[in-house]
Amino acid sequence: MHSLLNRVNRISLVAVIFIGFMSSCLLMATSFELQNFNSNAQTVDVMYNFDEGDVAGFQFEVSGLTLSGASGGASDEAGFTVSAGTSVVLGFSFSGAVIPEGSGLLTTLSYSEISAEACLSNTIATVPGGQSEYDSNEGGPSCISTADAPLTA
Repeated sequence: MHSLLNRVNRISLVAVIFIGFMSSCLLMATSFELQNFNSNAQTVDVMYNFDEGDVAGFQFEVSGLTLSGASGGASDEAGFTVSAGTSVVLGFSFSGAVIPEGSGLLTTLSYSEISAEACLSNTIATVPGGQSEYDSNEGGPSCISTADAPLTA
């Protein structure tokens, strides 16, 4: 009986370790944040922190701004194609390139219209190979005040 309990305990321990390992592999943390709002240049920077691994693609929504483009940053350095619709930004590489683990400027967004606050939400970052996504911006949207800018929306 004692050996049976030891065997069950070992199996339970292995199962817990396996589940914990798989969870950390499938839901790795990333974050995106709006910074450096510039009403004169009509730009705002999207900063990133990919502390769990390389990123093969990203997508997010921006509210409070009517986007007109995206350029520069780590996405440009990695050769990503970044497409900015009026409120959705999508970035990926046709060649399979990745943005390496780390943090910094992801891209700079340009806009044509503005409201009182700009927010970045519904963020997605994919692992190389596209088999899963990183867990991103779990705390909610990243917002930045646009109070100093003339409102056009």
